[in-house]
Amino acid sequence: MKKLLLPIYLWLHRTLLKICWNVFSLFPLNPQKAVFSNFNGGVFGDNPKYIVEEFLRRRLDWKLYWTSASDYKLPKGVLPVRPNTVAFVWHMSTASTWVDNTRKLYYVKKRPGQFYIHTRHGGPGPKKIEGDCEELLSKEYVAYAKIDSKNIDLMLSTCKWQTQLLKRAFWYDGPVFEKGQPKYDVYFRDQNIYRKKVQAHFHLPEDTRFVTYAPTFRESRNTDMYNLNYEQLLDTMAKRFGGSWAVLVCLHPNVDRSKYVVHYTDRILNPAGYGDMQELLAASDAIISDYSGCTTEFAMLGRPGFLYIEDYESAKKERGYYYDLTELPFPLTFSNEELMHAIETFDEAAYESKCEKFRSWMQFYEGGIASAAVVDLILEHAKECSNHGKHK
Repeated sequence: MKKLLLPIYLWLHRTLLKICWNVFSLFPLNPQKAVFSNFNGGVFGDNPKYIVEEFLRRRLDWKLYWTSASDYKLPKGVLPVRPNTVAFVWHMSTASTWVDNTRKLYYVKKRPGQFYIHTRHGGPGPKKIEGDCEELLSKEYVAYAKIDSKNIDLMLSTCKWQTQLLKRAFWYDGPVFEKGQPKYDVYFRDQNIYRKKVQAHFHLPEDTRFVTYAPTFRESRNTDMYNLNYEQLLDTMAKRFGGSWAVLVCLHPNVDRSKYVVHYTDRILNPAGYGDMQELLAASDAIISDYSGCTTEFAMLGRPGFLYIEDYESAKKERGYYYDLTELPFPLTFSNEELMHAIETFDEAAYESKCEKFRSWMQFYEGGIASAAVVDLILEHAKECSNHGKHK
């Protein structure tokens, strides 16, 4: 019976929401209302979080809504709204501004005068994405993505290389805001604040150093290639760089943690409940990844980074790379043994030289002002929206 009723319920729910979109769109826009989303209902994090925090810092008289699929902790002044509910449609229909870091893969009705900012959530990583690997994507995704891109009014870019990518691969021909990614603003602040915050969260001593392991997802959602020897890694990091180390196992949101079993300890840490990946990276002294875009942040900062990819050849065939991984400044390894050797023989001077070459190639825009610059744009648009409403 449930199998029979579920499709009927889903159809009725979609129909109800479509009716609500059309009815609510008849109401006036609120120039001082914005709806933010991190992966369509995720925790308070990524680029949208830092834009919200800039609103709060300025104590602006705005209604700020966070799309929350669960009871996430939100700062005072930010209100939760469940995705794909009648309340969600109401706020989306009457807000002057939408801010998202991923695609809207559901029905929306964007109105004239609404300002839709798409921040993206990744840096200039080597893995091909969107239109550059369209043959690997479902027809449904491509159709929604093209609709989404037509609705977008502004995309944010971290560097010249990414600007060119957005214009080529995202079925998007609108403006690109070249002031950097709001979440990268944390790298221009006191990093000890984040290190101490993460240490306190995990009840660790203040001399604890962090290495982040952040592999990206595979299309198959397979995790067989995540075979990092954490205990050996911690010993090797301590021998090469000194101090007491802990590893943060940060998996991509598309990875099912139940399929990747890790024996967590007081030094092998599960940060899933922490919330903000950017603060974890800011607190980290080094990173280990495969072809995730977050590695490029460590090249930007000049902090040690290492690539560990057991399925290098198959991953390359699966999506393809924009550039050969040997062009990154990070040592490229294919096994635990090779990774440990790369850490033991890490040369700071040679690494910094490679990072500088990479930064010159990418031409980063970062300067610690991205969040403020985006809020300035939103306020400018809201003023235009308000003036337009007065003259209607």
